[in-house]
Amino acid sequence: MEVAVKHTLESIAALAGVSRGTVSRVINNQPSVKPEVRQKVLAIIAEKGYTPHPQARSLAGGKTGNIGVIVFGAKLDFLTHHIFYEVLQGIQLITAMNSYDLLLFSNRSDYDHEYWKKIAISRKIDGLIIMGENIREEYLQFYRDQGIPFVLIGKRIYDGLPLACVTSDYRQGTYDATNYLISQGKRSIVYIQGLIGTPHEEERYAGYKRALHDAGIEFRQEWVAVGKAEQEEARKQMDRLIAEGLAFDAVFAANDLMALGAIESLTMHNYRVPQDIAVIGYDDIQAAAFMNPPLTTVRQHKQKLGQHAVELLLDMLRGELDWHASKDVVIESDLIIRGTA
Repeated sequence: MEVAVKHTLESIAALAGVSRGTVSRVINNQPSVKPEVRQKVLAIIAEKGYTPHPQARSLAGGKTGNIGVIVFGAKLDFLTHHIFYEVLQGIQLITAMNSYDLLLFSNRSDYDHEYWKKIAISRKIDGLIIMGENIREEYLQFYRDQGIPFVLIGKRIYDGLPLACVTSDYRQGTYDATNYLISQGKRSIVYIQGLIGTPHEEERYAGYKRALHDAGIEFRQEWVAVGKAEQEEARKQMDRLIAEGLAFDAVFAANDLMALGAIESLTMHNYRVPQDIAVIGYDDIQAAAFMNPPLTTVRQHKQKLGQHAVELLLDMLRGELDWHASKDVVIESDLIIRGTA
């Protein structure tokens, strides 16, 4: 007696020699499938008598009512990060207004190396908002092949893979902050870097160097310290610069936590902020206005990042934006002058 084979999207895809996402798009009559491929897949479906699972059909058609958020961060405790929860608030605001629910996926890459694939294969989402420092091209290509629209928060550039990205204008924000210090007569400005190699850090560093160049101030490598985006590391780096006898009159830190670490070190070494050394941070975290003295910083509009990311994704789900297209939304930053500069 012949046993009937229960076919799945995966088995149909294997028979057709295409991806699972392609089969899903054919079933739901979505675009971006070549006519000859569509005809081949439909023929195999008819031959094998395959009937899609209702949940799979609803997902592939963009009808689950769920939007996923995944953070590929440098640390697993991203939920505590001051940037993340404000961005998430912006995401939540727009999804709720459009009757979508959120699914938050934890980053398990340290102990589940295939988890990033399972997010797509589970088929519980209509689209993804993707954040974090450790986003790899293979993740994005896989989601694209699986037919899942996505938007990145933070600019990425991958050859041959057009992306939709929402990002702050890090370069201009840092340029404005450094230029403000220069306008106050500062000429020896220490720059404390965050996570080297990340796109947002490269943009900030470029803004700092450009401001020095435009003011006719020669860039000096000894003014640059690596704070690794952490308060304690920034404090240690500032301790080191002071111990080495480096002369400087201002500090720009690539995030507010590092600015706080720098101020702690300066205070310990009997420098007055801002009378002796001016300090500017970046992000405008909620605690910045309540520091002593209140922190001058570049305000990154974090909720707007989340809101615009969801709006782009919804445009894709409605068919108003090609989810294979390249699209950048850049959110301006504002210099907030307080007591440290």
